[in-house]
Amino acid sequence: MFDSTKKYWFDKGDDSYTQRRKKQRFTRSGIKGLDFEKDMFELRKSYQILFDTLNVNERHRDDVGFRTMQKFRDTLFQRIKDAHAYERYRRSIGRPLKDYERTILHDIHGLIWRQECGEDGGSHHIHIVAFVSVSRRDHVTACEELGMAWQRITQWGDFHNANRYAHSYKNKWGVAIGYVHRDDEEKREALRKLIGLYMAKVTQVPIDCDEDDKLFGTRKFSAE
Repeated sequence: MFDSTKKYWFDKGDDSYTQRRKKQRFTRSGIKGLDFEKDMFELRKSYQILFDTLNVNERHRDDVGFRTMQKFRDTLFQRIKDAHAYERYRRSIGRPLKDYERTILHDIHGLIWRQECGEDGGSHHIHIVAFVSVSRRDHVTACEELGMAWQRITQWGDFHNANRYAHSYKNKWGVAIGYVHRDDEEKREALRKLIGLYMAKVTQVPIDCDEDDKLFGTRKFSAE
């Protein structure tokens, strides 16, 4: 499909054992992410693909380590899960609920995530590739709403909306975000590069995490 490059797992300062372990993790994550992408397009024919980087605003970065970011991450995923459960309940009773408001969290069908920390004292952050309902006609606004939801959940959060700059990635792996149909092989290939290379990378590992901590994963959500 495409050739992986060393920059996503290779560090010349590592010994041969560490290099082998990193390459294995990179390969496993890539396979898991690509299998997830395939499964999602078997479930639905099209999505709005969002690429959001969730981080912490500058004045609070010194207060947020790996564990705090991990808790923020888990809270976000739980809020998405709760939104889908609420939607299932609303449908089951067959009538509107008081103060019900549909948000971007209801429209996320699945996501791929990677948690890392910037080099040279950079901040903790989480990359998200989200598979969102095509009822969200404007993928840039949808990505903005996801970032704003992160801000409300964490209070200290900030974000980078990559959908706003979708075409800037054209010469990197192609335009992989925005509207993607299962039969659009060019966009699907670009998306697979984003997932199988960038999202699977094993560089920028937080120094304050343990070897057993998960830094990459996938989640499916459904209100059906």
